[in-house]
Amino acid sequence: MTPRQFGPYELVELLGVGGMGEVWRARDTRRDRWVALKVLPETLNGDREFAGRFRRESHVAARLREPHVIPIHDYGEIDGRLYIDMRLVDGHDLGRMLMDGPLDPARAIGLLSQVADALQAAHDDGLVHRDVKPSNVIVTASDFVYVVDFGIARSVGSTSTSLTMTGATVGTLDYMAPERFTNQPLDGRVDVYSLACVLSECLTAKRPFRGEDLPSLLYAHLYTDPPRPSELVAGVPAPLDEVVARGMAKRPEDRYSTPGELVAAARAALSGVPAPPPAPETARAPAAVPPVPAVAPAALGVVSAGGHNSTDQLPAPGPPPSAGPFPPATPPPPPGAFVPPPAPRRRRRGRGRAVAAALVALLLVAAALTVWLWPRDDDPPAADAGSGGATAGPSEPARGSREPQQAPPGPDVRPSIAVPTAVGEPIPVPPTPGYLAVAPNGRYAYIAHRDAGVVSVLDTTSLEVNATIPIDAGPPQFITFSPSGDRAYVTVYNADYTENYVVFVDTASNEVTATVEVGLRPFAPETSPDGSLLYIPLHNEGRVEVLDTATAREIDSYDVPPNPHWIAINDAGTVAYTANHESDVLSVLDLTDGGRVIGTIPAGDSPHSVAVSPDGSRVAVVAFDSSDVHVVDTATNALVASGPVGSHPQDVTWAPDGARFYTADVEGGTMSVVTADTLTVTARVPAGPTPTSVGVSPDGSRAYVTDLNGATVRVFDLTG
Repeated sequence: MTPRQFGPYELVELLGVGGMGEVWRARDTRRDRWVALKVLPETLNGDREFAGRFRRESHVAARLREPHVIPIHDYGEIDGRLYIDMRLVDGHDLGRMLMDGPLDPARAIGLLSQVADALQAAHDDGLVHRDVKPSNVIVTASDFVYVVDFGIARSVGSTSTSLTMTGATVGTLDYMAPERFTNQPLDGRVDVYSLACVLSECLTAKRPFRGEDLPSLLYAHLYTDPPRPSELVAGVPAPLDEVVARGMAKRPEDRYSTPGELVAAARAALSGVPAPPPAPETARAPAAVPPVPAVAPAALGVVSAGGHNSTDQLPAPGPPPSAGPFPPATPPPPPGAFVPPPAPRRRRRGRGRAVAAALVALLLVAAALTVWLWPRDDDPPAADAGSGGATAGPSEPARGSREPQQAPPGPDVRPSIAVPTAVGEPIPVPPTPGYLAVAPNGRYAYIAHRDAGVVSVLDTTSLEVNATIPIDAGPPQFITFSPSGDRAYVTVYNADYTENYVVFVDTASNEVTATVEVGLRPFAPETSPDGSLLYIPLHNEGRVEVLDTATAREIDSYDVPPNPHWIAINDAGTVAYTANHESDVLSVLDLTDGGRVIGTIPAGDSPHSVAVSPDGSRVAVVAFDSSDVHVVDTATNALVASGPVGSHPQDVTWAPDGARFYTADVEGGTMSVVTADTLTVTARVPAGPTPTSVGVSPDGSRAYVTDLNGATVRVFDLTG
């Protein structure tokens, strides 16, 4: 079909249609990248309340940085239509996968553990998804999972796309927790219930309840016992029945407290080992969402055909409500105990009358409707917009690239032969140590402190800061050394990017010898192998500026895709690689042909740091938002492997022998040790709350990790 223009987007292929609008495979012409673009219905154009809530919730959802949450690039309004721009993912939704039959229990639990990670990140940020279902779970070819549709749909009052019924808002009814149908306060346990429904469906390839209309499904969620997968599919371990039953308990307080607890119990049931006690940070009582006011039956509208989710802001944790249709919470089980679901209870007459009244009201509404539609995961694929565009065709491949091997996803961390161990206590340094570079001789390291406005000098023998170098030009950001180590180059930019410089430092005297103004927002630079040239990626200009180090003058400039963060150069000085943060690619530059970009290679979501292996055969690039690493063969410039590392890696550094590399995982609080050949994460070592960079000594014996907010450097023995 002929592409249709929508602001800066070219709408190329319609991926799905639903009550919450259309999802398109689109090209963002500003950044020259493929995206999944959700365009909301025109019927919402005049709803100012919905538009305001949409922007607020999209803003909150966009800040989620858990690897399994589909990244949101942008959102807003174009020509009166609300839209949301998301990462385009090559994969299939779980609902379509289940059309082929049940999943192996171990695989199902592995996939849902990644869903649980995404949900927990949302809950920790005060959000509840409220529409967890198979079609909102996207699975890539390597079984890496993305959860989609955070922050789009919820009750929109009296518009024709909503159903407001005593506190329940739009969402697919097959997976909706009982309290969604009542005035019960909502918290993260609604997602636990839905996740248990999805677990049951993964094990059986059948929806948890087979009702075909609203009243029957409402009754099933409130009163019918959960399914027992082992009785429906041969080979499903019977203990998983108890996990499903507890996850789908009618009362929130009888369920697992968090999605992670449900998955841990499922793993334990599969292995026959008791589930571990919940971690302190997940054992707390879930925060409650204030109850939504009840609405009279006359105010009921039509269920949204889109079936998208809502994200609700959660207040700070507090005690459970004292009033409501459910009794107070029961005491928690002892740590480590495997707790079966509660025994069936005698129904209370009062509660039954209240629910019966609700059913009568809903039946009256249903009789008044001539058409009743909502999305089902067994509907034809073309009608399912729950995929959020994330099941689109593949992103544009690099020219001449081949399909990469995928390392196993998930936190499968095995002990390494030599697990790094801390050397002494963390070393206090000036505030905000953002980046560290080890000198070529290994005797000292330079550290950039943006808030303090200095570069500190760390003696690697005494492990003390023995000097500080004032950087008067502005906040120092990144550092590289000349090959001989006689000079250091420090990039500088300030908050509004009015100060953009490279500062030359004589390392013998620790004195600034030159300050050169460069383009906007200079990031991590690199010198040529002979030290004559300095290559500076300019984040805000989409180019690499080249300085002659002898004259401190610009002599060339190379255009690259937007937002280059890092540059690395091969030993011959003939090829350079830039990590282009917003373009999601690694660029390959031919330095013998005017710095021409000869190829781009997909490199995850928001590639940040890039490094060439010591033998020059491979390039490693870490992607900040997708929390993974990608390895490129320099002989073919093809992506050969990728796999997960710690949460939000910001820096990657090779060991001198090329057998492994290390990543600084800024939001994971770890340094990951990755085997280069298999991309196996052999250790994730605690490295402070905010590790931002990792430097390795030339002999490979030590690593030095900066902790930005802790104002320390942590030293690790890498020899074991």
